[in-house]
Amino acid sequence: MSKNICRLDGNHIFLSVLRDDEEAVGLYTKWMSDETTCVFIEHAHSVVDITRMPGWVNDHSVMRMGIVQKETDTLIGYCHIDHRTEDMSAWLSINIGEKAARGKGIGTEVVQILLRYCFMVLGVYSVHLDVLETNTPAIKCYEKAGFRISGRYRGHCYYMRNHYDWLHMDILYEEYRKTLEP
Repeated sequence: MSKNICRLDGNHIFLSVLRDDEEAVGLYTKWMSDETTCVFIEHAHSVVDITRMPGWVNDHSVMRMGIVQKETDTLIGYCHIDHRTEDMSAWLSINIGEKAARGKGIGTEVVQILLRYCFMVLGVYSVHLDVLETNTPAIKCYEKAGFRISGRYRGHCYYMRNHYDWLHMDILYEEYRKTLEP
């Protein structure tokens, strides 16, 4: 029996109910502590406190989900939707934690699943995310899904003695609908 419970289904992956068992929390901690992953998140220089992980997993103020490869039923990352009903918007975040799973189109599939859910189920008008300017693969993934760069937080991230910009990207409902046209 699978440890991963499907919440949103895709072709090669599915988004699962976020697990809080010891194995999964260990993976989240590993991914959030890995410099090659953390350099792309806002708190790149922070040390992950494993004792806070169960609280993070059980924080339902955002919709957190595991990213699972269907073929192997393996947890390879996590994502979340922060649904803001007051302004009919949502914020997304994805992290492909397993290095071997990167560069295989999984991020694109995750973003497409999340966008479909945000626009078609939650009924939002806009979806937003922030990404470090040096994370070229992620930027390409988001642009492929229809996101546009709409702002920049100049020098917002300090890493390895350099300041980097965070890019704000978003997509509106009308733009999303155009991505569905043949």
